[in-house]
Amino acid sequence: MFLRDCWYVAGFASEVTDAPFARMLLGTSIVMYRTPAGAVVALDNHCPHRFAPLDKGTLVGDAIQCPYHGLRFGPDGRCVHVPSGDTPPPRAHLVSYPVVERHALLWIWMGDAERSDAATIPDYAFLEDPACGWFDAYLHVNGNYQLIVDNLLDLSHAEFLHPLLASDGWQTRNKQKIEQGDCSIAILNIACEDPMLPLLRRIRPEMNPVGTWTQDQRWDAPSNMVLNFTFESDDQTLTLPNGHFVTPETATTSHYMIRGGHFDQSDNRDYTDQYKAGVIHVFASEDVPIIEAQQRFLGTAALLDRNPAILRGDNPAIRARRMLSKKIREEGQIEVNSVK
Repeated sequence: MFLRDCWYVAGFASEVTDAPFARMLLGTSIVMYRTPAGAVVALDNHCPHRFAPLDKGTLVGDAIQCPYHGLRFGPDGRCVHVPSGDTPPPRAHLVSYPVVERHALLWIWMGDAERSDAATIPDYAFLEDPACGWFDAYLHVNGNYQLIVDNLLDLSHAEFLHPLLASDGWQTRNKQKIEQGDCSIAILNIACEDPMLPLLRRIRPEMNPVGTWTQDQRWDAPSNMVLNFTFESDDQTLTLPNGHFVTPETATTSHYMIRGGHFDQSDNRDYTDQYKAGVIHVFASEDVPIIEAQQRFLGTAALLDRNPAILRGDNPAIRARRMLSKKIREEGQIEVNSVK
């Protein structure tokens, strides 16, 4: 089950152009494109006539034309043209999804369009800091989106899964603070007198290798995250800002999007590309195989239905799962009441 009356990241703003682009979101195939004015449109991807995929069609003005029989649909999903000249039948209509382009991302509302409010999109304005060297990375994961969120909310696994991103005994030095809001969880991890991570030593070999390691995180329901890292030693600081966005493709597969940055040589594209390659390698070769193995074991069962052992580090992830489950139940109740 998915929370639908909320904002998910459909993709990076750079992914959608004046050519049809398809992506499965929450079990629904969506086609996206830009109008000649640059506005982003998101529609159901299958023509209601014979259900041909519209992403295989062409754009005519601000409408998309079906590749099979030539019906055209405007940004609001209405059929605006039938080649025979007939009046479009009542069923020749597509669902149009609210989309907002913000923070270099495309935010989509998959629920009741009348309940959408762009003001409720979480603040990720830091992802557009011009002083930072940014990269965008996409991973497809054969795992439920909540398993990815679990992984990001419990960084204690780094000591065992990521040799370049952890220091021995970090959990014993780390002091964690958790604050829970209505739709979010903020986590602050601070480890003083902590060894500099091996990867960071490669980036800044001149820094004192012992200092304060801070991880500033925020989870926004249903599955969007701030994940910023800072290492301070003497009078030097190394900061790595990140946004992690997980959108369900199906119940057992996910889109995982990362927008990461650095302030060292921020205008050096080669440096940024090398940093991006390192980040992708870590997640693709270390995190993703574990998550996909979890999914193979769980099958269609939810993690908590398996009665897992709970450790102290699970606190944020368990909170997020319970909060999301509560919101899904409440949303279901709203739907039931609206039918009545």
